[in-house]
Amino acid sequence: MSEENNLPVVHSAKDLTIIFPERNKHISDKEAERNRGLIQANGAYTNDGRAYINKDALPHLFATDKKGANRFYNNLEDEDKLELGSQSLASVSSINKEISERIQEPRDTLQKERLRDSESCINAFRDAPELEKIREVEESNNRKEQSKLKEKKVKAENITACQLTGEPLDPDADAHHMERQADKPRKARDLNNVIVVNKPPHREVHEAGAETPEELSALCAEKGWNDPTKI
Repeated sequence: MSEENNLPVVHSAKDLTIIFPERNKHISDKEAERNRGLIQANGAYTNDGRAYINKDALPHLFATDKKGANRFYNNLEDEDKLELGSQSLASVSSINKEISERIQEPRDTLQKERLRDSESCINAFRDAPELEKIREVEESNNRKEQSKLKEKKVKAENITACQLTGEPLDPDADAHHMERQADKPRKARDLNNVIVVNKPPHREVHEAGAETPEELSALCAEKGWNDPTKI
């Protein structure tokens, strides 16, 4: 698919080498085959290695009905949804979390075995060698680009003042990630996640442990700084 309106380019799981596990011996061959077929037919991935599954496959993978799958999807955070025309996709990470919670509930034993087979198959999709390679390349690019972030941000937005204090920008100002690279590595090169700040306020941010946009916003209110999360 081509990229339009900032939507990511999405590819089919059929393009991947998915090494599915042996079927769960406690469920029927038909159910096991359907799990694998649904993931191949409804799985998708983006150029940065994120894996998704179309909502239409979730009733079987969750051992539930459409109502249960819709409730799960509607409660997802925006970052775990991908809307592409008539397609609604949920991230594999959110699906895995839901399956894990369902397995831990007091459910019918056969249902739990179906869920365990779904979980194993979804993990095989997530760990496809092609996706692992994409993630390795992304991590390498993150490391290579870190030293260039400040320059790119300053040039892109013609920044001349510290984005926290409003004071003239020092030559040795820093690029600061509002969401830590350790927590959100996919946002490591996203200039919307980067602010350029002078060293003294940058130290204060880290000393205060303001390492999320919400914590940074609260610190800005306390210090009387500009709030970059509201720009």
